[in-house]
Amino acid sequence: MVMGFLSLEDFVKLMEAAGEDEKLKDLEEAFEMYNDTEMFGFITPKSLQRMLGRLGESKSMEQCTTMIGHFDLNGDGLLCFDEFRVMMQ
Repeated sequence: MVMGFLSLEDFVKLMEAAGEDEKLKDLEEAFEMYNDTEMFGFITPKSLQRMLGRLGESKSMEQCTTMIGHFDLNGDGLLCFDEFRVMMQ
């Protein structure tokens, strides 16, 4: 390797890492939209229902609870960011 230059392989790795950082930032912004105002840092069935309603998707509280249950890895009835990230993959 010549000093001051990147190999093609190193350049590709660098670009992929930058792309992952951008994806993570986009996911964090999306997560914030669904966050519960009373339980900041989590998506609750109530906050999911509210946001889906804003997007024109009318869902019952039971449906929202079921949706969260599919990705609620620790069984607390809420989605934290890590669970949200798994859901969005």
